[in-house]
Amino acid sequence: MMKSIVKFIIAIPFLIFFFLLFVFNVSGPPAGYTGSPGDANNCTACHRSANSYNTTVSLSHNIPASGYVPGTTYQLTLTATSNSNKLGFQMTAESNNNQRQGSFSSSDSYTQTIGNNQYIEHTSQGTTQSSWNFNWTAPSQNVGTITFYVAVNATNGNGQLTGDTPVMASFSVSANTAIGTSVIPGIKLYPNPVENLLFIDYISGRSLDMIRIFDITGKMIYRIENPARRIDFSGLDAGKYIIEIKADSKEGTYLIEKIK
Repeated sequence: MMKSIVKFIIAIPFLIFFFLLFVFNVSGPPAGYTGSPGDANNCTACHRSANSYNTTVSLSHNIPASGYVPGTTYQLTLTATSNSNKLGFQMTAESNNNQRQGSFSSSDSYTQTIGNNQYIEHTSQGTTQSSWNFNWTAPSQNVGTITFYVAVNATNGNGQLTGDTPVMASFSVSANTAIGTSVIPGIKLYPNPVENLLFIDYISGRSLDMIRIFDITGKMIYRIENPARRIDFSGLDAGKYIIEIKADSKEGTYLIEKIK
């Protein structure tokens, strides 16, 4: 009888460990399992493949083809097409030096952020989905190409760590290198951020030929020939705008933030 009690007591920590392991995997793994160069692990560290589920992974987003703009928030949709019973995922974003970049945020109860918002993954509710929507905010500075690394786990839904098929994928986006890199000497735009009026300060004798204003997706909002020294932003929505200025046969590109 005493031996049985001792064996039971010894077994308790192991039972707790496997229970917590099960719970955490259902509601999402700890940070560091995307399979990225900066991570040490992926889903295969825990889940073993006994089934060969056919799984394809895709990522759609509204990041312009011209590249991400620093500090801008974008909407991402991760989709996994699979013949498995349930699905889970974990994603991070890294630059070419394997440093995590930007931050994620959830838009519903199917995803959650961990690791100081540098990872996003499924919740327990999210395992019933095959598509997840969430947000990613680009880093405050241009860090070059950023790659989204994701590990998707196609599972049989039996609550165990066997019979699953982890799949890794990656998707890269470039930086918008045109913004703020061709400033015209002697021309300054202020205030930035702007609430109502944006003023253009330039040296005497210089003439402004044209100004074009684009939203963050690249859509042109205004085109102004022979503009005055100020632009009225009061009618624009809050967000970031790209200002192109032509003056004395020179061109400059500026990033302006509209607030309120």
